Amino acid sequence: MKLRKLLYIAGCCIMLASCDDSLDIEPTDQLTDASVWKTPTNAGLFLNDIYNNLNPGPQSTVFTNVPSEISNDPLDNFSDNSISGPLAGIPSYENFAQGSYGPSTPIFTPHWKNMYTNIRKCNVFIKNVSASNFDDATKKGMLAQAKFLRAYFYKSLMDIYGGVPIITIPLNQAEQGDAIFNPRNTWDECVAFIQKECEEAAADLPLKVAAKDAGRATKGAAWALKGETELYASKWADAAATNKKIMEAGVGYDLYSDYGALFLPANENNVEVIFDIQYAANIKGNIKEKYWNPVKVSDGGGWGAVNPTQNLVDDYEFLDGKTEAEGSAMYDPEHPYDNRDKRFAATIIYDGSPWKSGIIYTRLGVANNPNELDASGAGGKGRTGYFMKKAVDPGVVPGNSSGGNSIIWRYAEVLLNYAEAQNEAVGPDETVYAAMKKVRFRAGLPELPANLTKEEMRARIRRERRVELAFEGKRFSDIRRWKTAETIFAQPLRAMKITVVGGKPVYEKVNAGGGKIAFDKSKNYLMPIPQSVIAQNPKILQNDNY
Repeated sequence: MKLRKLLYIAGCCIMLASCDDSLDIEPTDQLTDASVWKTPTNAGLFLNDIYNNLNPGPQSTVFTNVPSEISNDPLDNFSDNSISGPLAGIPSYENFAQGSYGPSTPIFTPHWKNMYTNIRKCNVFIKNVSASNFDDATKKGMLAQAKFLRAYFYKSLMDIYGGVPIITIPLNQAEQGDAIFNPRNTWDECVAFIQKECEEAAADLPLKVAAKDAGRATKGAAWALKGETELYASKWADAAATNKKIMEAGVGYDLYSDYGALFLPANENNVEVIFDIQYAANIKGNIKEKYWNPVKVSDGGGWGAVNPTQNLVDDYEFLDGKTEAEGSAMYDPEHPYDNRDKRFAATIIYDGSPWKSGIIYTRLGVANNPNELDASGAGGKGRTGYFMKKAVDPGVVPGNSSGGNSIIWRYAEVLLNYAEAQNEAVGPDETVYAAMKKVRFRAGLPELPANLTKEEMRARIRRERRVELAFEGKRFSDIRRWKTAETIFAQPLRAMKITVVGGKPVYEKVNAGGGKIAFDKSKNYLMPIPQSVIAQNPKILQNDNY
C-alpha cells in the first residue's frame, strides 16, 4: 500500500485519547496514547500522520511548507517569475507587492504555528520510539525518518524567518511552566542543527525504498535537505561535498528524458525524483488544474492564477545558447517564441500555444476571448500574456483532482546546487561545466563558453536555476539568499502585448498592471514573525525593522 494511502488511513486513525482511571477498556476504533507505542505498526500510523503534514493539500491563500505548493497563490507569485491573474484577496498582490505586511498582518499567517505543531509531533515520536522495545533496526529506521522530517520543518521556518527556537523535546506548560518559552537560536546554530540531524538520519535511512514505500525519506532526501541548507547558508565547500554524495550514490538518479512530462502523474516517482510529496486523486488530491489553467480552455476554465512574466521569458535562451538581449542570431521579432530552449514550451503557455484540444490566444482582438491580455489587472483576465503549463495535466478537466505529486528535490537541482557551490568554493572547474552541460543538454542547449570567470559562471548558474526550477518555489529563496531582491524588484514586472496589424501579430513588451513590488532591503529579506507568537513568548525577538 503506497504511503499516500497510508497517510489517509493515519489521518483517520490517529486519535490520541486518555483513559479514565476507573476503566481499563481500550477503544477498538481509535488508538490510545499508550497503545500507539506498543507496536511498530501502531507507531507507524503516528509517523504516517507526520508525513501527512508535509502539506495538508491545496491552500487557497497561504504557504504551508512545500515550495511547489498547490494553491491559487504559490511562492513564485512572490518573486519576479509570475504574478496572479486574479487580484482580490491575493496576498502576493494585496500585501506582498504593496509592502503592506508586518507582524500584525503577516502574509504566511499559519506557517509558524503549523511548523511547530509538526515539530512537536516529531519530538513526541522520537521520545516514545527511543524508549520503546522495538527491534533495533526498526527503531533506527523510524527515528531516522522522524529526524529528517523534523529538520525539514525547521528549514521551512528558517527560509522564511531566519533563526528560530530549536526545540527537540515535547513541551508541556502544565508540567514545565515558563520553561517552555525558548529564545530564537541563531541562523548558524540552526544550520548546524540541520547538518547534524540530516547526517544522523542518512546513516540509518536506505538508499532506495520499495515502490510501496514511495514518498518515504531516503539517504538521498536527507542529503538533499542538508545540501540545500548548506547552499542557502553559503557554506560552499560543505554544499558541494553533500550534493556530490547524491551524484555518486549509485542508486540510479538521473535526468528524466522529457522535461515537461517528468512532472505529470503518469511519470511520478521517476529516476529524477529524490523526494516528493505523494498525492492520490480522491484520497489526498489537489486542484492545480483549476488554479493554474488559462481562464478558458476547451474543456472548461481555470483561474489563471499563475501568469509568467516577460522578465522570466526573456531569460530563456534560444538554441544557440544566447538570449534576445545577448544578440541571439535565432531571435526573430516576428516569431519570438520559435527556436527556444525546450523548457520554454514545456513550462509556459504563450500566444498560439496548442493546449488540450484548442489553441490559446492571448493577443488582443480575438472575439469572446477571456484569455487575452489585460495588463491593467482590472478585468480578471491574464495580466502578462502568458499562463503556466508546467505540472498542469492537460488530460484533467479543470476542477477535478489530478492526484499529481509535488516534487521537493530532483536530480537536476542537485546538479545545479553542486555547480553553484563548487563554483563559489573553487571556481568554474571541469566538474562545474560537466554538471551544467548535463542540465543544458536535455534542454537542447549548447555547452557554456570556455574559460568563464567565477563571476560569469555565477551569472550563468543563476539564470539556469531560474529557468530549470521555474514554478517549483525555489526563486523565492534564491533571490533572498543572493541579496538580489532589492535590485530585481526595483524593476517593473513585464507583460507581452500582441496586436494584429495587417494580418500579422506585432509584439510589444509593456508593464504588467500592478506589476511593481515594493521591497525594503532593511527588513524584507526576512518575513515578520507573527505578533501573536511574540505575545505568547516574550523571549522571541522580532526581525529587524518590523
